Amino acid sequence: MSRTRSMKTAPRKTASPRLSDAHIAAEATRRLAWDDAVPAHTLTVEVAHGRITLLGELAEDRQRTAALEDITRLFGVTGVRDHTTIKRVAQQRSNKRP
Repeated sequence: MSRTRSMKTAPRKTASPRLSDAHIAAEATRRLAWDDAVPAHTLTVEVAHGRITLLGELAEDRQRTAALEDITRLFGVTGVRDHTTIKRVAQQRSNKRP
């Protein structure tokens, strides 16, 4: 006759503790400020239920890409909405030749 011993274990938590939206917003803003590829004070971060909405106007697509990479990897972020626009600067060409 074999005996088995039953072990009681604590129930596992299925979800990690959720960070507050204010904490996520502060961390996202801090990361954007440290990234040299993202111009300072050009973007606004809004967070609701862990989902970040990025707002603002940038000069180049590479700046948008850098900003999205910065915030997408943050712990606690459940999604990112990109509401940024790219301001195209028209280059004036002179018809005069040197």
